[in-house]
Amino acid sequence: MDTLIVYAHPYEGSFCHAMLEAHARRLEREGLSYEIANLYADGFNPALSREELAVYNQGGVLDPLVKRYQQQVLSARRLILICPIWWNDIPAMLRGWFDKVMLIGSAWTTNENGNLIGKLDNIERVDVYTTSASPTSHTRDELGNAIEGALIDGTLWQLGIAGRIQQGKPGLIEAGCAAWHNLGSVDSISNEERSAWLHAIEFPQG
Repeated sequence: MDTLIVYAHPYEGSFCHAMLEAHARRLEREGLSYEIANLYADGFNPALSREELAVYNQGGVLDPLVKRYQQQVLSARRLILICPIWWNDIPAMLRGWFDKVMLIGSAWTTNENGNLIGKLDNIERVDVYTTSASPTSHTRDELGNAIEGALIDGTLWQLGIAGRIQQGKPGLIEAGCAAWHNLGSVDSISNEERSAWLHAIEFPQG
C-alpha cells in the first residue's frame, strides 16, 4: 500500500472531511493504492480497557479492529493524519489510536539499555492535516505547538518513521520527512480560501 490515511472527525460536513475527500481523489487520479482508517465510522474505541492494559506490555491485542490498524500501518509507505485541533492538540480519538495501535513488538521495541527503538521505518513520509479555530501562528507560537513538537518530532520520531530514530539524526521536520499543514481560523476564512486549500491538496503541483 502506498498511503494510509487516518481520519478522526465525527462530522461528514466538516472541512476535515472535505480534506479527506480531496486526498482520496488525488490518490485515485495518480493511481496510488491507499486505505482509510476512519476512526469514528469504524466505531473505534480509543479508551484502553483494563483487559487491554493487562496485555499491553506484551504487545497483546484483544480488539480485531486494532489488529487491522496495525497491519495497515506496517503496510504503508506514507502516512496522512487528518483531524481537528481541539484544546490545542489532537482529539482523544486519534490519541487513542496511537495508544492502542503503536504497541511493543509491532511498532517499537527496546534495546539492551531499555531505550525505545522505533520500528516503523517502512513509512517514508508523514503529513498531518488539521484545522483550528485559532490562527496557525497562534497555535504554533503561543499554545505549545503540540503537532510539530509532541506529535511529529516526538511520538512519530520515536516510532522510527523514515529511520530517523537513529542517534544523531535530525527531527522529521528538519529532515524533510514530515510536515504539518494547518488551516487556521477555519471558522472565519472565506469560501475562496477554503477552495484554494482543497485545490492545493488535490492538485499539489497545480
